[in-house]
Amino acid sequence: MIETTLIPLSQLDASGLEQLTSMHCAVMHTLLADLGGPVVRRYYQLAQTDPAVICFCVLSPAGQLGGWAIGSPDPSALYSRLSRSHPIWFIAQMIRLGVAQPGVLLNLSRSILSTSEANLISPGQIELTFIGVALHAQGQGLGKTLLNAFMEQARQAGYTSIVLSVETENTAAIRLYTRAGFQIIRTFSEGTFHRHRMECSLIKTAQV
Repeated sequence: MIETTLIPLSQLDASGLEQLTSMHCAVMHTLLADLGGPVVRRYYQLAQTDPAVICFCVLSPAGQLGGWAIGSPDPSALYSRLSRSHPIWFIAQMIRLGVAQPGVLLNLSRSILSTSEANLISPGQIELTFIGVALHAQGQGLGKTLLNAFMEQARQAGYTSIVLSVETENTAAIRLYTRAGFQIIRTFSEGTFHRHRMECSLIKTAQV
């Protein structure tokens, strides 16, 4: 495994946020990434100021980001701040998308209208919203490092379990989560996505 350092999201400067934005768009093929770099960047800027968010990045000795993990006990609140904190800016981004990529707006509408009860979070739970490894750093065990670190920080913060949603075809991620103690509790559809909802107790959980 390459030598790395874990740093909290709050310590990333503007250059680090740009790296994180680019990395997210490159490896995280989800609706947020489809909304474009400006929206992804704003998401992490807002996350930096949210005390409920647990987020950190893997940094190489050369200062290059190798991966990240982010979670919240209320992910929907963070998403809603994208439109509420800067409404004119957000509307402009949606207009841009409507012109350049109308299919993305259609998928966004479908996801909003088909939001599943599977995404509900119970008291004492935190959701692992995103976890990813940069293309240049994959295959070196960083996913396991990030997941274990997130689980430990969530445990120290007093959460009793972690939940997450993962696309059913993402077998590598499902294998990683299963080895860490996550179990599939249901399978559901949200817009065009087909996902497993997984949960892991933090009361007695071994490291991966």
